[in-house]
Formats: sequence, structure tokens, C-alpha cells
Amino acid sequence: PVVPSENTDPGGARHENLWRQSFRVPETARLRALDQEDGGCRCACLKLAKAVCKLNPSLNRLNASQLTNAILLLCEKEGDWTQEALADRFLQLQRALVGHLEAGRLPCALSPKVNLFCELTLNRKWTSWGIRSTAPLSEPEELLRTAVAQPPHP
Repeated sequence: PVVPSENTDPGGARHENLWRQSFRVPETARLRALDQEDGGCRCACLKLAKAVCKLNPSLNRLNASQLTNAILLLCEKEGDWTQEALADRFLQLQRALVGHLEAGRLPCALSPKVNLFCELTLNRKWTSWGIRSTAPLSEPEELLRTAVAQPPHP
């Protein structure tokens, strides 16, 4: 399926009919299949990350697809997804998200050319959100903190 996308390109030009392909169904299926293969904690890690993002206003700009892809990418590097490793994998996910935010790039696990943060990086709100690359890993929400005192950029 295709879903509406941000209406601007890198040059700031507006497009009225811009769509991107959605990989939500195959991403979710892949995550579940990996957990079924090894009784892993990937889905639990996703649920935990979604809850943290939902409850923290400074993190609610991260959506389920971005979180799912961050986990799928982490699966390529980390093999131990046992239930006992949930806390470690969640902390790794946190660090990975910080790295992706700092880089302004989160590749789609199923189509690596697609940057799932393109709407963030192309949107001028990126800098007005007060994203700081120096935020400590213990406070990744600082990377998405809304800078209330700053007026929005034109």
C-alpha cells in the first residue's frame, strides 16, 4: 500500500500529491516471524518502545514503523533476542535510535534506500524541535525535545 507523505522535497518545493510505499505489513510480519523462530523479545521490545514514546510527548514523533525498522536493523547486528535479554536490547534500541537521529537517517529494513527519517530531516521543524546531537544516551528524548521558546522556522 501507499500512504501520504510529507508535502515537501529537499529544495522545499511543495507537492500536492506525494505518496510513499508503506512496508508496515511486511515489517510487522518479519518481526513476528523472527520472534516465533527463537521465542525472542522483539515484539515486547517494540511494545515497550511504543509505550515510552506514547507517554513521553518529546518522543511521540517516532512512529511504530520507525521503531519496528530500528529493531529489524538491530536484529542484523544482535543475535540474542531471548526474553532474558529484553532490558539489554531495549537499551541497545535506545542507543541505535539516538545514532539514527544524529545521522538524520533511518534506513527501511526492507528497502534500505528509503530513509524513514526523511520527513523529519526535510521538514524545517527538525531544527526547531531542539534536536541536539550532544544529548546523553540516558536522555534520548532530548533529541526530540520541542523547543517551545523558539519560533518556528519559515
